Amino acid sequence: MLELLFGPLLVSWAPAILAYVQQNPWHVISAILVAALLIDWMVNDRSSGCCDGGLDFGSGDGDGGGD
Repeated sequence: MLELLFGPLLVSWAPAILAYVQQNPWHVISAILVAALLIDWMVNDRSSGCCDGGLDFGSGDGDGGGD
C-alpha cells in the first residue's frame, strides 16, 4: 500500500535529492541544524513568561479553566 502512495514520489524525487546531498553536504547539514534549532525554539519558548519554560497546558486538573 505504501508503494502505491509513495512509490511515484520516491522514484521521481530520490535521484535529485541524492544528487543534491552529494554535491552540497554542508548545505544539507546546516539546513538540518537550523530546522532542529527552530523546532527546539518553538517547543521550548523560554521567553513566554512561564516558570519552567516549554509549553503551558494549564493546571492539568481537568476543569478546563487552566488556572
